[in-house]
Amino acid sequence: MQLITKLIVLPATITLAAVAGCEQASYAGGGHGAGSTDTHGGAHAHGDGEGPDPISVTLFTSKVQLFMEYPHLAKGMHASFLAHVTVLATGEPVRSGTLTFDLARPDGTKQNLTLDAPKRDGLFVPEWDAGAPGTYRLRLIVDSPQVQDTIDVGELIVHANEDAAFHAAEASAEPDPPDLVQFLLESQWKIGTLYEPVSKRTLVHRLPLPGRIVAPQGASAVVSPPFAGRLLRPASGRLPRIGDRVEAGQVLAMIEPQLPATEIVQLSANRAQVQSLETELALRELDLDTKALEVDRSLIQSEARLEFARRAMDRANELHEKGVGTDQQYDEATQALRLAEAEHEAAKAMKRSYEHAHERLVDLRSKALPSGHEVEPTTGVYQMPLVAPIAGEIVSVRHIEGEHLDAQQEVFRIVNVEQVWVEAEISEFDLTELAESPGATMTLPAYPGRSFDILNGGGGRLVNIASIVDPETRAVSVVYEMPNPDGLFRAGMFANVYLETRTARNVAALPEKAIVKDNGRPTAYVLVDGENFQRRELEVGVRDNGFVEVKGGVSEGERVVTKGAYAIKLASLSPASFGHGHGH
Repeated sequence: MQLITKLIVLPATITLAAVAGCEQASYAGGGHGAGSTDTHGGAHAHGDGEGPDPISVTLFTSKVQLFMEYPHLAKGMHASFLAHVTVLATGEPVRSGTLTFDLARPDGTKQNLTLDAPKRDGLFVPEWDAGAPGTYRLRLIVDSPQVQDTIDVGELIVHANEDAAFHAAEASAEPDPPDLVQFLLESQWKIGTLYEPVSKRTLVHRLPLPGRIVAPQGASAVVSPPFAGRLLRPASGRLPRIGDRVEAGQVLAMIEPQLPATEIVQLSANRAQVQSLETELALRELDLDTKALEVDRSLIQSEARLEFARRAMDRANELHEKGVGTDQQYDEATQALRLAEAEHEAAKAMKRSYEHAHERLVDLRSKALPSGHEVEPTTGVYQMPLVAPIAGEIVSVRHIEGEHLDAQQEVFRIVNVEQVWVEAEISEFDLTELAESPGATMTLPAYPGRSFDILNGGGGRLVNIASIVDPETRAVSVVYEMPNPDGLFRAGMFANVYLETRTARNVAALPEKAIVKDNGRPTAYVLVDGENFQRRELEVGVRDNGFVEVKGGVSEGERVVTKGAYAIKLASLSPASFGHGHGH
C-alpha cells in the first residue's frame, strides 16, 4: 500500500513526455495494476497481466480514426494514454506533427499541453497524473502536415481511489464477441487498411447484356445512279468528300448517260415539248395572277361597301329607337347591310378559289418540270442529278469524277448519328426479369471508366422489345434510342448494356470490395474497436454500382473493412503471426 499512498499524493499534472519504455495503458504500481508493475518497464502485449483490461476508445471523425487505451483512473494515478491516430483517406499513420491534450476539469478550468511529435509512426503517448475525483472532458487536437483535426474524446472518469477504479473496471467488463480477430494497428498501417460504414441506399439490380451502337433505321443511305453513265461534278463545283456534311435534297453529283443518236434526237424533241409546256404554264400562271388582282380589287370594294352599310344601319337603329326615323328607312338600311355582307362573302370565296388554283398550278409545274434535270442546249446531252435522300455525313465515296458507273453502283454512303440506337440481346431465359419499360445504362470499351444512363440522364427512349426469339442465339433484341450531341457514339461500337430488373429502396448496403469469400460464403470483417474485428457471415441481395444489399449479418452504421479484409482473414487463421500484442 505504500506505493498506492504515494500515487495519491502526487500533484495533478499532465506530463506529455514520451514514455521511455512501456506504453501499455495500465495502473502504475501493484495491487490491481494491469500489464506491468513498472510504468517504465519493458514491452508487453495489450491486455496482458492479471489486472482488468484498460478502457478502449475508438472514434472516427471525417478525417481521422483514433484508437486510444488508458487505465481506469483513480485520484493521483500516473496514467499513460496510448493514442493511435490514423488518416482515414489513406489508412496511413500520422507520422509527424503535434498532438494537444486538451482537458477540462470538473470545476471548468482548462489544462492542456502538447506533444511535439509521435513516439513513433501513428502513436502518441500523453501521460497524466490524475487530479481530483470527478468527470473530466478530453479533446485531442491533431496538427500534422498529413491532416488537421479535433477529436472530442468525451468524458474521463477519475475515481476516488484504486479500489473504486478496479471495481468500476470489473463492472464494465464484457465478454469478447465470437469470431473476434485481433489485427494490430501496426499491421493495418503496413497495408493501408480502410473502412467504410454500412449505410442506407437505393440499389438497382441490373442484368448485363452484350450490345452495340448502330445507326437508327432511316438514318443511313446509299446514293447510286438509276442507269449507267459518267460521274460529273454538280453545279456547286466539286464532288462531296468523306466527312462532308450534306442536307436532304442536296445535289451531290450528276450522271451523264451515254446515249445513241436516236435517243439524243428524242431527247431534243422532249426538250422542245418541255419548253413549250413551261411556256404554257407560265402564261396560265400570268393569267391567274392578273385575275387575282381583279379579285383583290373586288374584295377591297366589297369591304368598303360593307363598312358603309354597317354605319348606315347604326344610324337607322339610333333614329328608330328615338322614334324619329321611319320603318321604311330602317328596312332599307337592313337590306343594304345584308346585300353588302353577301357581296363581301362572295368576294372572299373568289379570293380563296384563285389562291387554290395558283397552288395547284405551282404543284403541277414542279411535277412536270422537276429541278436538276439538265439538257445542254448545244449538244442535247442529258444529265441527271444524284440527290442526298437524308441529311448526314458522307462516310464513303467510292468513285472519282469522270468515271463510268454501272446502274445501281454505290457512289456515296451517308450516315446520320445525331441520334443512335443501342441494341442489346437478352436471353429468352431471362425474359421473366424484364420489366415492361426497363431502364438501362451502358459502358463502352472505347471510354473506360465512364457509364451512360440511356433513359433518364441520357434523354433516350425505349424503341422496341422484339417479339421474335432469334433461332440461333435464343435471344431477344431490345432497342433504345438516345441523342448523340457530342458525337461520342459511333455506329458499330461494342457496348455493355445493363437492364434494370428490380429496385431495393432504402436498404442497408456495404461496398462490394468489403466482401470476402470464406468456404464459398460471403463474409465481412466488422470493426469492433481499433484492433479487433469480428467475422460476419452475410445474407446479400441486390448488387449495384459497387455496393451490395445486406439482408443480414451487419447493421447500419457498423464499419466494415474495404481494404485489407483478406489479410485479416489470414490473421484469423494464424493469430500468432498478426495479433499477439505490440511491443510499445
